[in-house]
Amino acid sequence: MSFLELEYILRFSAVKNQFNIVNLFLSFSFLSLSLQCSPTKLNSTCDPESESFVMTALLEFGSSDGSSLCPLFSGLNPLRLRYGSEFLVIRQNESIGQMVPFVSEPIDHCESLPSLPVGVILNESNCTISGTPIFGMNSTKYLITARNQNKQTTIPLVIKSLYAPKFAYVANTTSGLVNTYSINANSGVLTSTGFLAAGGGPEAMAISPDQKFLTVPNRSSNNISQFSINPTNGNLTLVETIASGGISPLAITYHPTKNILYIRNTVNVTTFLVNTVTGNLTLINTMPASSGASSITIDPFGNFLYVPNYSGRMIDSYRVDQSTGIPDPNVVQSITSGTNPRNLEILSNGKTLYVVNDVDNNISTYQLDSNTGFMNLISPATSPAGLSSRALASDPTGRFLYMTNQGSDFVSIFAVDPVSGSLIPAATSLMGTGDGPSAITTDSSGKFLYVTNFFSNTVDMFRINEVDGSLISNGNVGTSSLPGAIVTAGTNP
Repeated sequence: MSFLELEYILRFSAVKNQFNIVNLFLSFSFLSLSLQCSPTKLNSTCDPESESFVMTALLEFGSSDGSSLCPLFSGLNPLRLRYGSEFLVIRQNESIGQMVPFVSEPIDHCESLPSLPVGVILNESNCTISGTPIFGMNSTKYLITARNQNKQTTIPLVIKSLYAPKFAYVANTTSGLVNTYSINANSGVLTSTGFLAAGGGPEAMAISPDQKFLTVPNRSSNNISQFSINPTNGNLTLVETIASGGISPLAITYHPTKNILYIRNTVNVTTFLVNTVTGNLTLINTMPASSGASSITIDPFGNFLYVPNYSGRMIDSYRVDQSTGIPDPNVVQSITSGTNPRNLEILSNGKTLYVVNDVDNNISTYQLDSNTGFMNLISPATSPAGLSSRALASDPTGRFLYMTNQGSDFVSIFAVDPVSGSLIPAATSLMGTGDGPSAITTDSSGKFLYVTNFFSNTVDMFRINEVDGSLISNGNVGTSSLPGAIVTAGTNP
């Protein structure tokens, strides 16, 4: 049985359980109405002859705490299992403590499909999660099943394991050079380790999901520079330079779980297969796209691509084939954005997409439907705070969002509403930077934030306050000419 078939069966079972509960409630209602024909009796609310019995039944089956209001209902409630969140962010080589779930009644067995990440332990008797993850990995969905002699329940749990930070890379638009740095995992401070040439006019970069390769689309030379990353010292080795399959490649995103990457060219999106051993690229698909290229991103589960139309004030979504990783050329949805949508960011849980509109100097927020890929504008755009808003980065836990304002030399800081995904200016909502902040990223562990300053040729380094999202300066480090992109990487054993 496939994973998707299992998930379908589980959803059907959940609907069936809800249907049975409704039937049970209707039966109680009918019983109550019948009893009202008899003389009134002042019995307890747990007595079926009581006039309050129906209300008791309603409260019982609407409850989620697993307790029974009356002995009569004991054993009728479905088995309930719940962790504090359906999205768990853990860090490589850091203990996650004891994650104890709520379980409505004693269970005999607990299991996960697929098995939890290496180093993460699921207690088979009570569903408690503990341990220390050995590997970093992108968001992955697990199905946790608990059962006893009479009942069974299954819930989804998404886990993302953050890599310990080791290396950082900066692409410089004018010089075409890539600066390399090591990262102090405790302080977040960058130390320069050298540079090497990419192609002409690079404005974007991406790290492969396995952290083995750095890919640089070169906008001016219409090609892609593919580098392998030395896992010991972070040094780069050029694997090859290959045509991008279009004109002016200016954006890139990797599929989160496949060895596939997507390049946004002026009027198309090209898909490349990555050789996991050598890093060599093979063009496997070319898909027409709207003109006015600016960015591209994919949801954390690899189901949908999102492509803004910079000049057309639109965002298009495309379904990605789960087997091949190739996007369907038929647009799933086109939705309006602000003026000149430049950069996209999707939270790690895949529920919210943010778009920075660089003429309006604000952010539009959309809720994402994980089944259809549809975007739903959930609130008005944020109020402009600076000039020439450029790029976005969210912390991996999905609690904070950061935006560079190139014309005002500061970073805007927002708190993320955990339910709706809407943005609220943080208690400390601004942080000064160097001249012309452009690219921005959090490190692979989510503890540090880096900003390239386009006109002062530096990278500002910050520690993220994990309580309120505020930034603590760690100084800056030099780059080559006009740094326009920055990424960080970790390694697996």
